[in-house]
Amino acid sequence: MIDIKPNSKKFNLKHLEKLEQKLGALFPQEYVQFLEDYNGGEVENNIIELHSEEIESFSLSTFFGTKVEYINDILSCYDTFKKRIPKGCVPIGRDVGGNIVCLNLNKENFGNILLWDPDIELDFEENEMEIQDLYYVASSFHDFLHMIKPYDPEEDDLDGYEVEEVWIDPDFLKVLKGNE
Repeated sequence: MIDIKPNSKKFNLKHLEKLEQKLGALFPQEYVQFLEDYNGGEVENNIIELHSEEIESFSLSTFFGTKVEYINDILSCYDTFKKRIPKGCVPIGRDVGGNIVCLNLNKENFGNILLWDPDIELDFEENEMEIQDLYYVASSFHDFLHMIKPYDPEEDDLDGYEVEEVWIDPDFLKVLKGNE
């Protein structure tokens, strides 16, 4: 498993239990143990390779924790995204591109790790997105942790990766060009 820089704030079980009550579901013990050990944290220079045609890989930046800064707090993130991600999914981390790593707490495929790309929600009406609309990553949190591999962009070959599309805000482009 790759090194994870733990959060400096201590794990808060009551905070997690509050989320479990909201969900009506318990978290897998392996995930609770991770929170007890790390309470979220940062992951640098890593890659997670997927068996997907749409997303070949991603790089994790942050695991969410309990009673930490709002943007990385698991309960706050759940409240932010609960109407945008499928029911029973809980955001547990973020990749460097802003995609959200989710833990499935539904009875079917309980414990699966999924990746939610906020861009795909544009194709759906509110609360219409379902589990199968997210990208499958791993069957358990344990398996997910072992998928995270070190990555050094200077040493690793990027052949096969191509930029397909780039968008830049027109007003920001003016600033870059010095027209404003």
